[in-house]
Amino acid sequence: MATIVNEMTNFTFKIDKTTREKYSALCDEFGLSMSAATLALIRQAIRSQSMSFDMRDENGFTAEEVAELKRRISEVEKGNVVKRSLKEV
Repeated sequence: MATIVNEMTNFTFKIDKTTREKYSALCDEFGLSMSAATLALIRQAIRSQSMSFDMRDENGFTAEEVAELKRRISEVEKGNVVKRSLKEV
């Protein structure tokens, strides 16, 4: 039986210190090294031919949610609101 040996290569990228520390802490919570976690993400992307993650801001909102919140804030600032009572009629 033939043994298949995959040649390994290095993958290097730059990341700011704060993001690296937060990613390292997250990986530690999962019991993984950053290398193992990143490799798992890459392999999953290749298997599924997709990248399954949400693009959210620091508050946990998607771009669409941010746009809707900004729209609503603008409406309130313009006075275009209807006051409602919480009492049931």
